Order: sequence, then structure tokens, then C-alpha cells
Amino acid sequence: MSLIYTKEKIRENGYIVTTIVNGVEHTFNCVIANDTIEDLDEIVQWNIDNLNAPFVIPQPTYGDKRRGEYPPIEDYLDAIVKGDQAQIDEYIQKCLEVKAKYPKP
Repeated sequence: MSLIYTKEKIRENGYIVTTIVNGVEHTFNCVIANDTIEDLDEIVQWNIDNLNAPFVIPQPTYGDKRRGEYPPIEDYLDAIVKGDQAQIDEYIQKCLEVKAKYPKP
């Protein structure tokens, strides 16, 4: 079965694609690495293959969660430049608290 779809270029390497699968029209955006028909065909086929796949909400990793709560590195650098050991220790303690809150699996 050949892949049949229409495409509208919306930006460099970006398309709006419309195709009909089992009598139902589907429209989706496609962004491809190389602006070639082969790459677009591959992305369109992937979208068609995954039309009925359940949506899975991405779960942040422990690293993602940690990054959002670590204190700014500028605080640490400021403490080093000032030679303020209490501020350095406070920064390290905050980092350890974040690590404890989001341990490695």
C-alpha cells in the first residue's frame, strides 16, 4: 500500500500533512531533519502507525526534578569569590536536600 497524503509547507523543514486512514481524515504537523520526501514519508508513516496509540504523559526523571530545584550556581560562585565558607556550606546543604528529595532510582 502506498502512502498518500497532501502537504503544505509552513516553514523550513515544517509541514502540515493531511491523510485519510480508514476513511477518517487526519491532519498533523511534521518537522523533518532534512527537507527530503523520504524523511517526510517516514514521519508521516510514523504518525499513521501511532494514531491509535494511547497518549503517554512523559514523566520527568529524577535529574529533571533536581535541576528545577537546585539553587543557582551563581550563589556558589559568589560564595567562592567572597571566600564565604558559611555560604558555601549552605549551598551544598541545599543541594544535598534536593538530592535526598529526588533520589536516584
